[in-house]
Amino acid sequence: MSESLHTVLVTGASGKLGVPLCEALLQAGYAVLALRHRNPVGVPGIEEIQGGVTDLALIENLVARSDAVIHLATCKEDRDGVIAVSAQGTFHLLDAAMRTKKPKRVILASGDAVNGIYFNPQPVPIREDTPLVAYPGYYPLSKVIEETMFQQYYHQAGVPTVCLRISWIHAEDDILNHLTVAGECFGVPVWNELMTDAQRADYAADRNAAVALRHPDGRPMRRHIVAVEDCVQAFLLALERDGIEGETFMIAMTDPFDYVDAAHYAAKQMGIDALDLVDPIGQDFCIDTTKARYVLGYQPQYDIRRLIDQAVEFRRSGRQRRAWTGYRG
Repeated sequence: MSESLHTVLVTGASGKLGVPLCEALLQAGYAVLALRHRNPVGVPGIEEIQGGVTDLALIENLVARSDAVIHLATCKEDRDGVIAVSAQGTFHLLDAAMRTKKPKRVILASGDAVNGIYFNPQPVPIREDTPLVAYPGYYPLSKVIEETMFQQYYHQAGVPTVCLRISWIHAEDDILNHLTVAGECFGVPVWNELMTDAQRADYAADRNAAVALRHPDGRPMRRHIVAVEDCVQAFLLALERDGIEGETFMIAMTDPFDYVDAAHYAAKQMGIDALDLVDPIGQDFCIDTTKARYVLGYQPQYDIRRLIDQAVEFRRSGRQRRAWTGYRG
């Protein structure tokens, strides 16, 4: 733990990333102020506060008590909440940090949605200086708003901001929910929309398959994701590293995964079929994590096979999935 940082405020603390991050911060020796909106965080040893980033008085009080702020709160695909949470709430945090001059590091959880992943052509690896051309949606828009505000509060007012632009986060058995046709649909594409009537009939009951996704020309589709454990690592590093104020870092697995390889591996581990499907619109993309690895010392521990293995073990253990707040993704 940095000697100058003792108390860390985490907004959006009850989410998929917030809970394990709060646990890791405690283990690293930080005192944690955990702001949550709906669901409890449930981590012993933290100070849990129910409220929202739109509450100016609450935010001013919490920021004034904090040596660092980690801003995870988001509204996902919520038209009514995007301006209140992402614009007004982020403004409250940054403006309080500017006026109190108390936080020595203010870190944003942004996302690679700002670069239009999957929907927009990505002929070269996506880097920190890739233009912010987000795909359609309120969530991508919210992250563009938040990143812009973080950058401008650094340039205009010297607020010590850092942006972590994170790939799609996977925890528990998320990767199996994404890769397989049975059960909960997680993310895009939606497999049912790509299947023929005959395939939908074949897998309508208890039969399951992992999707070997291809482009119309037969090439395996590739995309980047990240394990929640590696995201936590990145935030701890962003608290510790000196001289990174005003910087943005891409956070993802070391390499993008190949859907065909991943599907056959998951099918073998689960004892199910592998099913070839074609996605007519999806675009391959690769996240360049060189800057994060070189500057932060970020070292991703999870590739796609380890993530699948952990998800299979999670299911076999019989553990219950956590009830995440809001949008599933």
